[in-house]
Amino acid sequence: MTSAHSSTEAAARALSALRERLARATRTGVGEAGAALALAHVDPAAALAWLRAEEGSARALPAEVLTPVLALLVDRMVGGGDRPAQELGELFWQNPESAEPETIERFLRQIPADAWDAPPIAALLDRTLTRAPVHAGILRLAAERAALAGRDADAHRLLTRLGRSDSSQATIHHIYRIRRALAAPEWPSVRVALLSSYTVDALVPYVDLELRALGLRPEIQVAPFNSWTQEMLAEDSDLARFSPEIALLAVSIDDLLPALASATPLSELEAVGEEAVGRVLFAAERFAARFSAVLVVTSFHSAYRSPAGVLETRGRTRAHWLNDLNQKLGDGLAALPRAYLLDLPDLLARRPAGPSELPKLRYLAGMRLGEHVMAEVARACARYVAPLKGLTRKCVVLDLDQTLWGGTVGEDGLEGIRLGGTSPGIEYQDFQRYLQSLTGRGILLTINSKNNYDDAIEVIRSHPGMILRESDFSAIRINWQPKAENLAAIAAELGLGVDQMVFLDDHPNERELMRQAFPRVLVPDLPHDPALYRSVVEVLPELQTLVVTEEDRGRREQYQVIRERNVAREQSKSLESYLESLAIEVEIQAADDGQIPRLLQLFQRTNQFNLTTRRFELGELATFAQDPAYRLLALRARDRFGDHGLVAAALVRKERAAWRIDSFLMSCRVIGYGVETAFLSAVAAEARREVPALIGEFVPTKKNAPAKDFYPRHGFVRSEPEAGRSAGDGSAAVELWRLELEPRSVPWPVWITVLKPAGQA
Repeated sequence: MTSAHSSTEAAARALSALRERLARATRTGVGEAGAALALAHVDPAAALAWLRAEEGSARALPAEVLTPVLALLVDRMVGGGDRPAQELGELFWQNPESAEPETIERFLRQIPADAWDAPPIAALLDRTLTRAPVHAGILRLAAERAALAGRDADAHRLLTRLGRSDSSQATIHHIYRIRRALAAPEWPSVRVALLSSYTVDALVPYVDLELRALGLRPEIQVAPFNSWTQEMLAEDSDLARFSPEIALLAVSIDDLLPALASATPLSELEAVGEEAVGRVLFAAERFAARFSAVLVVTSFHSAYRSPAGVLETRGRTRAHWLNDLNQKLGDGLAALPRAYLLDLPDLLARRPAGPSELPKLRYLAGMRLGEHVMAEVARACARYVAPLKGLTRKCVVLDLDQTLWGGTVGEDGLEGIRLGGTSPGIEYQDFQRYLQSLTGRGILLTINSKNNYDDAIEVIRSHPGMILRESDFSAIRINWQPKAENLAAIAAELGLGVDQMVFLDDHPNERELMRQAFPRVLVPDLPHDPALYRSVVEVLPELQTLVVTEEDRGRREQYQVIRERNVAREQSKSLESYLESLAIEVEIQAADDGQIPRLLQLFQRTNQFNLTTRRFELGELATFAQDPAYRLLALRARDRFGDHGLVAAALVRKERAAWRIDSFLMSCRVIGYGVETAFLSAVAAEARREVPALIGEFVPTKKNAPAKDFYPRHGFVRSEPEAGRSAGDGSAAVELWRLELEPRSVPWPVWITVLKPAGQA
C-alpha cells in the first residue's frame, strides 16, 4: 500500500469519525459547535448534506451554533456551481433567523445575477429584506435585482431606501449611476441650478436622491467652476437658458476673502466683509429681478482657524464678525422675493460624525463640502423644493402611547405615564412643542389611537405635562378600530385626501399596516429613542412652507368652525334653509401682491375642485396679476360662523372673440355652499361687458371628479377638443366648454351676498 493511499484512507476514517461525533453531539447537545464547524471546514458538501437531511439536523442546532456554520459554508462553497448555491438558498429559507444579513449578502453576491430569479434565491432575498429593511447590502442587492429584471419602479423605490440607509459618497454615486440606466418615472419634473465658488459636482447625486424621494424627477444644472457671478448677471448665460425653478448659491467666504488664511486684523476684515456681502446680494437682486425661481443662499462659514490662536478669544472675534456678516446677508435676502438664507453652520453642527470637508480635496479639487455635509445640504435643498412644488402635507395624524407620551395610559394610568420636565418625559414635551408650532403654519394635528377613550382624553385634558390640548386637534379618533379606518374617517371629516397626511406612530407594525392600506400617506420611521422624534420630524420636507399666510395661521380655527357648520346643517329642515341661515358673504377682486402667496398655495395644493390642475410658480402668478391680457381673480368668503379666508382663484385669458377660463379652483372646505356658482357668475358678468362668449377649460384627472360637471351644470356646451393644451402634468387633453353670454347667464345664488364686485381694486 502506498503512502498516498494510506493518507487517503486516514483522511476518510477521520472524516467518518467527525461525522459520527457530530451525530452524537446533536443527540446529546455536547460539543456540537466545534463538530459542526470542523465538518464545514473539512468537507463543506458533507456538512451541507447533513444540515439538509430529513432528520432536521439544522433545526436541531441552536441559532448560536448554526449561524457561524452557515457563514463558513458561504465562504467555502459558493461559486462552486449552481447546485450548492440553490441548496444553500433553500437552507437559509428554511432557517430564516439563523443566517445574518451579512452572510446572506455574501452568499447572494457570489451567485451569478441570472440565477437571482430562481424561486429559492428570490424568496430568500425578499424575506431577508423584510427581516432587515434598512440593511444597506441587502437593499443594494434588491435594487440591482429589480433593475436587471426590468422592474424600474421597484428599483427606484429600493434605491431611495438604500440612499437613506447609507449616505456615503460611494453609495450615493452608485445609486445615481444605476438610476440613469432606468426608465424615467412619470413624476413631475423640477429644474434645479447649483451655483458656487467651489466644486459642487459631487453634490448632484445627493440632490437627485433627495428630490426623487419626494416623487420628483430632477433636472440639475451645475454652473462652471466659480462662474456664479457671470451666470447670475449675464443675459445670455446657461443659467438663463436653463430657467431654473430653484437655485442653490453656495459661496465660500474663504474664496471671497483669501485674507482669512493669514493674520489679517479684524479692523481690515470689517470693510472687505461688507464688500463680500454686497457682492452676493447684488447678484441675488439681479437674479430675483430676472427669474421667478426660488433662490437659496448658503450662509458664510470659514474653514480657517484664526492665526492668532488663543489670543483670538480676547474681545471681538472672527466668529462675531462672521455672525454679523451672516445677519446682514440674511437681512438683505429677506428683502427680496423668493430668496432664503440656508444656515450652513447649523447643518455642520447637526451632521453625522465626520469632517465638514477633506483638506486634501480642498486643495486638489477646489471642494468645500465633505460627504456628510453634502448629504445635509441636499436634504436642506429638498426642504425648499417640497413646498415650491406643492408637496407640503396639510395634516399630521398622531398616535398617543409612546408617541406623545411615554408608557401606556391604559396600563400605567394618568400618573404613571412619562411626560414632564425631566427625562424620561421632557423629550415628549419638546416633541409636542414642535408639533404645536406646525399649527401656526396651517398644518392640522389629529389623533388616531388604539385606546380607551376616557383614559386617553383625560391625559389630553388634564395632565400637567401635556403641551398639546384638545383644542389643538382638528379631529380625534380614540377607539379600537384599525388605524387605517380611522385615518380614512379623519380625511373624510376634514375634506382632505390621504395624500395630504403624515402618520406618526412609534410602532413599526402599525406603520407598515398604514403603508399597505394607503401608500400615498407619508409614514416616516420614528427612531426607537423618543429623544430623536423631534429631530427626525422637524426636517421632513413635506412639513415645510415657504410662506405663512393669514389663512395658514387661522386654519385650525377654520376647521373647528366647519364642525359647527356641520352641526347646524344636521339641525336644519332643508338644504335651502341651511344655506340661507349661513349668511354667506363673498369678496371678489383682482389679485394684489399681498394675495399672491396664498394664491400660490391654492394653485399648488388644490386637487379636488380644480378644473385644470395647472401648477404655476410664484413669479408666474405675479406676472399674470400685472398682465392686461389676463384676469387673475381671488375670492374670499365668510359666514355667520367665521371667516373662510381666500378660498378660490380664477385665471382668465382675455381673447378677442371670447374670454377663456384657463384655471378655476376652490378649496374643498367651501364645496356645496354655492360659492363656485357665485364666482363663475361674477366672471361671466365681467366678460359680457367685452365679449359675447366665455370658454371654460376642463382637464380630467384622478382627483378632480367633484369638478367634472361644473361647466355643464352651469349651462356650458361642449366644444370641439383643442390640441396642445393639457393639465400641468400633461395627464389628459383639454375639454372645451362654451357659454353664450346673456344677462344672468349664470344666475347669482340668492343666499350669497357680494361685498366687492369683480374688477374693483
